[in-house]
Amino acid sequence: MRRCAAGLVAMLAVLASAAAGCGPAIPTRYVLERDIGDLSYRRYQRVLDVEFPVEGNGAVGHTATYVRRSSRGEIPYVNVFVTVYDAAPGLSAEIRRQVRSLGSYDVSVVDVGGRAWSLDGGEGDRWMLWVSGSRVVKVGGVADDSLVRAVVSEYMGLYPSDLDERGRARDGTASAGDASERADESEDLELPRSLESESEAESR
Repeated sequence: MRRCAAGLVAMLAVLASAAAGCGPAIPTRYVLERDIGDLSYRRYQRVLDVEFPVEGNGAVGHTATYVRRSSRGEIPYVNVFVTVYDAAPGLSAEIRRQVRSLGSYDVSVVDVGGRAWSLDGGEGDRWMLWVSGSRVVKVGGVADDSLVRAVVSEYMGLYPSDLDERGRARDGTASAGDASERADESEDLELPRSLESESEAESR
């Protein structure tokens, strides 16, 4: 009896360890549809007009808004955008290129529990942005830094950053590589029109 109990305990320990290693499950609609700290979840929206389009790599955006009730002045809020791309390889390099071209923002790389780009466009226009596999996460709004950091922390746990201290993809991460390499591979796989014609003729 004791051996059975010991075996059961050992099995449960292994299962618990395996579950912990899997990390948090990705929500069905990619954003956290619940309250975060002092912020109340308000709404979800799906968008097709994404902020960082990548040629040859389709994407869909998912947004969430969190607010804190306030009796004084403007209501603090934090917006989250999670853009999900069809393919991860080369995504960090492409997003980094686009981020560096944003002339209206001061851009730096910061550590917020993982590396992220800090986009500072002035009061009310400050964002944290990072790449995690095939997803790009952007967090910001009109709220105290502590409220924004709480949301960033939750999403960084859900979508760990692929970036290093220079804003490049770390070796071995899903979004590493050159975006142009992915495009070249896609072109190489396309069947030449002459061969397409021959194949169609043979099928007839």
